[in-house]
Amino acid sequence: MSTDNGLIIINLGSSLVTYAILIGLAALGWRKGFRYMLSIAVFITIGYLLTVQGGNYVVGLLNRFYTNFPKLIAFALGRDFNAVDTLDPLIPDNFQAPLLLRVLVFVALLAVGIAYAWPWEGAPLKPNDKAQNMRLLGLLAGLYIGVLGISAASAFWAAAPETLNQGGLLSSALNGLPNYGAVIPSMIGAFLILLLVIILLRFNRVWKT
Repeated sequence: MSTDNGLIIINLGSSLVTYAILIGLAALGWRKGFRYMLSIAVFITIGYLLTVQGGNYVVGLLNRFYTNFPKLIAFALGRDFNAVDTLDPLIPDNFQAPLLLRVLVFVALLAVGIAYAWPWEGAPLKPNDKAQNMRLLGLLAGLYIGVLGISAASAFWAAAPETLNQGGLLSSALNGLPNYGAVIPSMIGAFLILLLVIILLRFNRVWKT
């Protein structure tokens, strides 16, 4: 933050944006509860593993399936699939297309986690509910979602072409996002262990709505 002729200028590239995201998601988790945040946490984990941790795995998988699709059809029809030519890759091997697909897959999985009402979610907690344990777990889940989301955005932005970095508020905010990639594997492991413990302890209530 700096001042210029009496005006306060906030540098969105600083840690302010990061803290605002983490605090906002933690507050949402505390208000809504763990059940509501769980589906978002699960799908952002899947999205992170496939599109960030896995690099171009999704791109390669889609291209392999698409290019070999004529051979699969020939095999299913009992024909000689070796005589069938493969198709050109659906996603070209350039700088922009694979990254765009990874971003779209990540956003789509996150949207599924947010929008779809999964059986374990139930109703979000009300302000007068005293389920402190669910609120605390929801807060932690919100922080977890925030860390993965920030790291994913930082990784995608770092891999984006320089032509997208045109300055302005959005570029400043994205340039200032940290990448917690070094600690995320441990966080994902802890999250999976937490899920396993909850399932074992509350198996009869996991699917209760």
